[in-house]
This record gives sequence, structure tokens and C-alpha cells, in this order.
Amino acid sequence: MHPIFMRCANASRVLLFLGAPYMLLASVPPAQVARTESTLRDEVRLQPASFLANHPLGEFYIQQHNLKAAIPYLEKARQIDPAHYENAYDLALAYLQSGMIAQSRVVVTALLAQKDRAELHNLLGDVEEREGHVDAAAKQYESAARMDPTEKNLFDLGSDLLRHRGFEPALKVFVFATGRYPQSAKLRVGLGIAHYSLGQYDDAVATLCQAVDLDPKDTKALDFLGKMYDVSPQFADEVTKRLAHLVQTYPDNAAANYYYALSLRKRVLAAGSNEPQGGAEWHLLRAVKLDPSYADAHFELGLFYEDEKQDRKAIQEYELAIKLRPDISKAHYHLGRLYQKNGQRERAQKELEAFEALKTKQ
Repeated sequence: MHPIFMRCANASRVLLFLGAPYMLLASVPPAQVARTESTLRDEVRLQPASFLANHPLGEFYIQQHNLKAAIPYLEKARQIDPAHYENAYDLALAYLQSGMIAQSRVVVTALLAQKDRAELHNLLGDVEEREGHVDAAAKQYESAARMDPTEKNLFDLGSDLLRHRGFEPALKVFVFATGRYPQSAKLRVGLGIAHYSLGQYDDAVATLCQAVDLDPKDTKALDFLGKMYDVSPQFADEVTKRLAHLVQTYPDNAAANYYYALSLRKRVLAAGSNEPQGGAEWHLLRAVKLDPSYADAHFELGLFYEDEKQDRKAIQEYELAIKLRPDISKAHYHLGRLYQKNGQRERAQKELEAFEALKTKQ
């Protein structure tokens, strides 16, 4: 829940030390980044016992997403100045992201003994969650949200409740959170999932449509909305309209093309119409062109071509889908049927056996 490279707590000190826009290092030419690293490492060699040498180098490596390199320098800095809050927080976060859960707990617990802050309870919640302590994690997330009901703290509390099937309390959290932060797309997604989990499908679709309107780039909102076309007939046209707008706005978004194609196909199939489905085919082809590894899109193309009696193309798409994702049981089933239809008995038997094996596991 903590993208560590976004949280460089003592960035202002590092900025001053470097005399450069440190937070924008990702956009700096590699040669300049290398020079910065060399300068910082030289400083540590000259002053190995200096906090102001070790801490900036640790933060530099965090910005480079190199936590393994960052940790020793943050540890050294903490040895030199154990009371420095920002350094200790970033070290705890680095430990957590590196899977060093016990070490993260030690540092967070020590920080909480110094300062009772909401962000520390939230971080301890992450530690408890990673160790499988469900109730302890929920308690920490709740403490963080009560102490400081930020968008992040409320989202983490609601997400934790959803993850452990506390759907009704999660709904209450997300209703409160979206009222407090009405422009937050991710909170709307959480609210939509809570509605869906409680079987409130119309509310779920309406809420996810709002999330897409707030942030069309949010792939989670798009994924959930696309998958909910069937569950709320009342909002089916609304879903299609939102997906069409997304495709127009973001024509190079593979998922938008995929889900819009699905909505077009389902609308025709639901009506029992013989209306041509060229639009659906075009957007599915667009999706796999944008993302050749999009297994679900290849599978849907297979279904489309099978409906159109284009067996050769359907077989090709099913084979691609299975190659990319062998666990798509329905692809094995449809491919097996087409192999049977075309007299390829051995191949058909192999695919149908794979289908049965996957079905047993599900």
C-alpha cells in the first residue's frame, strides 16, 4: 500500500545536498544520474560516520527503486541518529517493501514509542497484514483512519475490510470516504466493489461509472466496469456509453477497446439479432494489436470467429490465448470442439482433457 518511491520523507534535505531537482531524477539523463550517485558515494567515503552523507545516498537509491542498495545507508544513518523520524520511517518502509517484515516491525514500533502518528499505525497495519495478523491489521488501519481520515488512510481501511469479506463495514467506510473526498476515483472504485460484494449491482455500476468519469485512466475502474456489463441490465447502455467515450478519448488503451468490444457483442447477442458485429471485431483486433499478450482478447476473438463460422481463425485465436494463459479452461473447451469438428481427434482429446482438469481445480 506504500509505494516507497513516492514517500521520500526527507527529500528537501536531499534536494539541498544535491543542488538539483532530486525528485525528478527519473527524467534526468543516465549520465547525470551516475554522476550524482558518484558524488554521493564519494561523500560517504569522505565522511562514513556522517548522517548527512549516509541518509542522502539511501534516499537516492530509494528514488532509483533500488531498495537493496538503499537499506545499508539508511541503517547507518539510523545508527548515527536514532531519533531522526524521516530516516527511520523510510527505513521501515524499505524493509517492508523488501520483505524484511520483522525488521520493519522493530523500527515502526520504536517510532510509535516516540510519536503516536496515524501514518505509523497505517504502516504497522501493512506489517500486520503481511504477517497474516488480520485482526491486528484491521485495528491499526482503523486507528490510522480515526486519527487522520486522509484519503489514503480511509482507502486502506476500506480495502482491508473488503479483502477479509467485511463488506458492510467496508461500504460504510467508503460511503463516508467518498463524501469527504468526492473527487477521488479510487475511493469510488472501492465503493463500487463494496456495493458489488453485497449484491447491489445497480449501485455498483453507477458508482464505477462515476469513478471512470473522475479518472478515465484508472484501469481498475475500467476493468470492474467492463466486467459488470451483465450484472445490471438497467445500466447496460450506460456502461456501453462510458466505454465508447473511453475508447474515443484513449484509442490506444487496449483494455478500453477490449471491454467496449465485449459490450457491443453482448448487446447484439442479448437482443438475438443478426446485426453485423464488425465493430466488436475491429476493437478486439485493436486490443491485441496494442497488447499482443492480451490473452482474454484473443479468447474473445476466438469466440467471435467461431460464431462467424470462421474455424481457422477461431482455432488460431484459441491457440494464442492458451499459449499466453494456459489456465483459460473455456479456451481449451472451445478449441477441443473445433478440433473435433475438423477431424483432429487426438488434439481434440488433449484439449478436452485439459479443460476437465482445469474445471476440477476451479
